[in-house]
Formats: sequence, C-alpha cells, structure tokens
Amino acid sequence: MKNTSLWLVILPLLIVSCTNDSINDTERIENKVGNKKSGKLNRTMQNLSPENSANAYDIAGKLHNDILEIYLTGNYQYTTIAEVNQQIESIVAANTNLVALNLNENSAVDLEEINEIITNPQSKLEGAIANSSMTSIAKLSLSNFMNTITTLENEEYESLYQTIVSYESSVMTDPQFTSEDKRIILTTSSVVRYSLYFAKERKDKDWDSSVGNRAGGLSGALENSSTAITRSLVTGILINNLLAD
Repeated sequence: MKNTSLWLVILPLLIVSCTNDSINDTERIENKVGNKKSGKLNRTMQNLSPENSANAYDIAGKLHNDILEIYLTGNYQYTTIAEVNQQIESIVAANTNLVALNLNENSAVDLEEINEIITNPQSKLEGAIANSSMTSIAKLSLSNFMNTITTLENEEYESLYQTIVSYESSVMTDPQFTSEDKRIILTTSSVVRYSLYFAKERKDKDWDSSVGNRAGGLSGALENSSTAITRSLVTGILINNLLAD
C-alpha cells in the first residue's frame, strides 16, 4: 500500500518533468530551424549579385548604386533638388571609376520634372509611359512590369531578381519591340533591379526603393542613361529625406 501511494506521488512529477523536457527540446529545435533559415537568408544576400550581364544597359543600374553608396556615406544634409543634383555631379567628377557616366550628355537638371515626380510619383510614372515615343506594345509591357514590381517589392530579393531578369530576357528576344523600346525598358529595369538590391542589402534603412525612384529612372531613360541615373538618384534621395523627417 505504501509502495502504491509512493508511485502515485512520483508519477505526476515524472510526467511534468518529461513534459518540460519535451517542450524544451521542441523550443531548441525551433530555434535551430529559425537560426538556419536566418543564416541561409543572410548567405543568400551575400552571394546574390544584382548584375545581369545579358542586359546591355546593366551599367546604368551599377553606376546608380555606386554613386548612391558614396552619397549616403558622405551623410550629406541637402534638402533641395539643385543641391542634391550638384553633389551627385561632384561625386561623379571626383571618382575616375565612374567615368562611364558621361554627364556631358545630360541636359540641365529639370527641377520642375523632378518636383512633380516627388509630389505625385504614380501619376508621373503612368504619364511618362503614356506620353513616351515607345510603341503601344512596349508601353503596355513596361506599365505591367512596373505595376508588378510595386506589387512584389516586399518579397525577398532573390524572387524579385528572377522576376526582373526573366522580364528583361523576354524584352531582348521580342521582335515586336524596336531598338529604342528595348533601350528605354532595359535601362529602366536595370536601375530598378539595382535599386531594389540596395534597399534589401542595407540594414540601416537609409534607403528604400520607391515608386518615385523608379519613376525618375524611367523618366530619365526616355532621354538617355545618364539622365536615368541622375534623375532616379535625385528623386529617390529627396523622397527618402522626406520620409525620414
């Protein structure tokens, strides 16, 4: 009888102990899985490059990020379109590795155009496409692409990269697009691809890609690559400044 009573006391304690051990084991497993996922994501970002060598206008996006990195590192506090644009021009002039960007081909900065993009980016994006010299099929294609990016921009970069590169490949091989259609679209997509990478890569959130940043790139691409880069940068920097205030 005493033995029976003793087991009645010990048995609940054993059950509680086993239950706690099971919970702790489950938590340890979940933590390991979570850490592995986090580590895998970090390694993916470290190994993934925004480059797409198949795109003949890939340099536009690369220079966009190179200049942006230098600008943000300088911690400049400029608040006007003219000031930001002037600093970008100074950065290009002072860095020989940016000579591929020929600012001489660039017309004077269009203060009104940039201000309108900052004020109403989506409307300016749609207007730039509709009023461009592109063919109707190219306009529809680029409009759909930009809408897709806006919808997916919170996805992981690897997914975004695959979406953009796949789109670029379809544009390059589509005989319905003129050479000018392809130049505008591929310059724009290059800036978009690199800008999104910069936003995902940076942990301090000094920079977020935006509709305005992309609208600036597209608006500039209608003229040339230099204007696409500078207009995207100036617009994006000022929009980020406004969001930070």
